[in-house]
Amino acid sequence: MGFFSKLFGGSKSEPEAEPEANRPLAVVVLRRGMNVPAREYIAKVIAAAYPHGLPDSVQRFGLSQPSWYKTEEVADAIANSVVQTFAARLGLVEGTHVRRPVEGPDGCACMVVELIS
Repeated sequence: MGFFSKLFGGSKSEPEAEPEANRPLAVVVLRRGMNVPAREYIAKVIAAAYPHGLPDSVQRFGLSQPSWYKTEEVADAIANSVVQTFAARLGLVEGTHVRRPVEGPDGCACMVVELIS
């Protein structure tokens, strides 16, 4: 609440909800290394990446990524492959995706890929 709102009794503004169209249909957590992340690990990564939480309807998946990317072009290629695979698995015809690097609870490098309709 700003100074003038306090002075003149303005109302508190509620934070804007994320538009429904921009919510991911699925989130895939890629963990660097040979071990596929466990459900608990995926939940911790997602909790850190989405502090306001995700609806239960958003599907969550985990993958291991033995060879980690060194360039953004390779990261894009990995994310595109993930999107193609999971779009087919989920029956999505068209859609977009967003990828971002995150750190796992154990400090391991991870990437979160969001599949958006």
